[in-house]
Amino acid sequence: MQNNVILYFIIYSFLGWCLESVYKTIIFKKPTNSGFLYGPFCPMYGIGAVIMLYASKLSNNIFITFIMATLIFTAWEYIVAVILEKLFKTKYWDYSNLRFNFQGRICLKNSIYWGLLGVLLIFVIQPAIEKATNWIPENMLIYINSILCLAILVDVIVTIFRIMFIDKKIRQVFELSDIIKEKVAELKNADILEKPHIENIKNMVADLKQKQDILKFKLYKRIVRLKKSFPEMNSENLTKFMTQKISIESLRDKIKKHKEK
Repeated sequence: MQNNVILYFIIYSFLGWCLESVYKTIIFKKPTNSGFLYGPFCPMYGIGAVIMLYASKLSNNIFITFIMATLIFTAWEYIVAVILEKLFKTKYWDYSNLRFNFQGRICLKNSIYWGLLGVLLIFVIQPAIEKATNWIPENMLIYINSILCLAILVDVIVTIFRIMFIDKKIRQVFELSDIIKEKVAELKNADILEKPHIENIKNMVADLKQKQDILKFKLYKRIVRLKKSFPEMNSENLTKFMTQKISIESLRDKIKKHKEK
């Protein structure tokens, strides 16, 4: 296992993505790319699985394995929830509506599922994966691990970079709204302004609206993608932004009209 631990991380990151995507596709009745990253990997599952593989060496008893999996995966889910909330100031899942939950981050129902998944992992999935991966030559394994880990790392960096700017961009949208309101208020005093100045203000308002629409369009695309993966995703700025009820289609039409002028 020691030599294949990176490969196991990659495999279970992919299988975790498959599990989440299939589950949410069934729930929402439409294809859903469920994952924090853009690619087909959920590192949360990969890391959790590797931890569980090491812990499984302590016992071969199914009941003990169930208990260990329940505790390990539940603790790991809680840790990931806290990290995401602190890092991005956004709550990505919330079990507050379920009984026996703790801070909305973990719940008894999921913990039981984690335990069952852990038993399946140790006694069914892992033996099959070991047989399938043992034939891979050591040299080839190094290349496979390097390429896939690099792909995941790049995906993580790009995803974090884009998400960390969501709150900042949302604030910019509302700042632009305030500036537009100020300029529109100036136009109400058009009778005391010179004509060239009026035209300058009108052009400025049009440019600000175009900038705001483009910014909204980019934000909506990123937010909608994350919302599909995490329907309960929520933050103060995000809620304020999404209550505007502006569709991507209408924003696309507005941007097209701006370009045609």
